[in-house]
Amino acid sequence: MRIWTTIAIIGLLSVPIQTVWAQSILLHSVLQQSAADTLSILPLAPHQGGAEPLSANETHPNAKRLASQIALALTTYADGETEADIAGRLGFAGQHAVELAPLLYVPGTWSEGRIIYPQLGGLTDTRISVMVVTEQLVGTDTGLQAFVRTLDIRLVMSNGVWRFDRLASTGVTPVMPPTMLSAEALAVVNDPRIEMPDSARWDIFSGQISDKLLRLMARLADITPYGVVTLSEGHPYEVFGTDRQSDHTRGRAVDIYRIGENLVIDEQAQGTATYEVVRWLYDQPELSQVGSPWDIDGSDRRSFTDRVHLDHLHVAVTP
Repeated sequence: MRIWTTIAIIGLLSVPIQTVWAQSILLHSVLQQSAADTLSILPLAPHQGGAEPLSANETHPNAKRLASQIALALTTYADGETEADIAGRLGFAGQHAVELAPLLYVPGTWSEGRIIYPQLGGLTDTRISVMVVTEQLVGTDTGLQAFVRTLDIRLVMSNGVWRFDRLASTGVTPVMPPTMLSAEALAVVNDPRIEMPDSARWDIFSGQISDKLLRLMARLADITPYGVVTLSEGHPYEVFGTDRQSDHTRGRAVDIYRIGENLVIDEQAQGTATYEVVRWLYDQPELSQVGSPWDIDGSDRRSFTDRVHLDHLHVAVTP
């Protein structure tokens, strides 16, 4: 059993930045807590309820489950383990195990991964991108840090089975808040109704994200709480399977995996809260495109659906 007197939790999804100088650090004085007990301090995403985050309605559960297992393998190790120990468990990576092992390893700590949600980032008949929002708890004898990243895990189909191909993104390295943030940026990062990974916060801190998109995100939060998978980092640079740069990596798009407490994948019927949100988004003048389980307009590409966009809303704005 590990004992903590103070647990420092960094990057909690539910902790807003109160000022531009705040570091998203929340201190808890916890006496005689076990490692398992400390996990209860960090809230689960609303859709999880402590259960496996995959819905029974997922269209590609095997790919998502494998990508989630890979994310956990990269973010889970015991106190005293080395990069070589981790590499020894990454049999799925073959000769690339040695390269992968140190990417999310912090020397002198233990670490435990937890999956928030695995969303499709792109799909062909033989290749897939799964963007896995992964919470990594990193602990020492004196404290605990939490980082929530969006990992872009690529799989390839081989003999009818999905297999690991490569880790395309670790969700960027941490970016501290600048001394000045725009009002639009502050409105989003300070809003507890918007659940998002640290990868997305770091995108905002680095100035990559369009103020027009941030204003739309803030207005959407006035209608409903929601959960973000990615803004820019952690998303494929190009529209998957093409040579066209994605609106995400231009800083003009957000992917949303839940509306309220309901996963998009579970709200496929017209008339659901998610459907009404898509209709609202479609009517916003700055919207350039919304991808979802529905094609609202039937012909105009401002609205579209396909097999990738059944588990999330892709919301892009004009330049």
